[in-house]
Amino acid sequence: MQRYPGRCLIAAGLLLIGAGAVNAVWLRRAPEVRYQPDFDRVPREVASLRAERVPVEKRIFDYLGADAMEELKYTGPEGEQVRVSFVYGRDWRAVHDPLQCYKQQGWAVAESRPVELSAPEGCPHPGPLKAARLRAHKAGVTLLALYVFAHRGGTEADWTAQSWAVSRTPRGTGGLLVSMSAPVRDGDPEGAEDLMRRVLREVYVPLTAFWYP
Repeated sequence: MQRYPGRCLIAAGLLLIGAGAVNAVWLRRAPEVRYQPDFDRVPREVASLRAERVPVEKRIFDYLGADAMEELKYTGPEGEQVRVSFVYGRDWRAVHDPLQCYKQQGWAVAESRPVELSAPEGCPHPGPLKAARLRAHKAGVTLLALYVFAHRGGTEADWTAQSWAVSRTPRGTGGLLVSMSAPVRDGDPEGAEDLMRRVLREVYVPLTAFWYP
């Protein structure tokens, strides 16, 4: 009778050791795949617009937990402007929802809805591109935004759908946020949207090429 408790203790100890070993192996396991976006491939000139790089604040980079991030400001000869941010994360949690960011920055969101954009020439996956269109106001400024959640094999207009799509890809594949904004000039939101669509058509394929070697 005295041997039974002893055997139970030994079995429990071996079970704990085994669980610890499995956990240690899982934590040390390298990602199944590893990708690295090449933002230098993104064209710095689109039609009459020319881009300059905007330094990314370290606190923002650290807060997002992103693996790579880039911000560009395209400016035209008549002062038209499009800002573009690229945020890549191997973990789906690094790609945030721009809608919440605008609200936290004090923008009053007047409109937010999904839209579909025609896939650019050479798109490595079936179109159309799924995107979200956002219109916001602050301090007398009206801003229009378009953003696309990209993953290997397609796009999403919704952060939740993007998270699910990324979670179904091999670990380490990650997801990418393309976030664009343009001020509405002379009460012409269609002009601002057309400008962003033109930029997106030129940057999307080289931006996502790292997933499709």
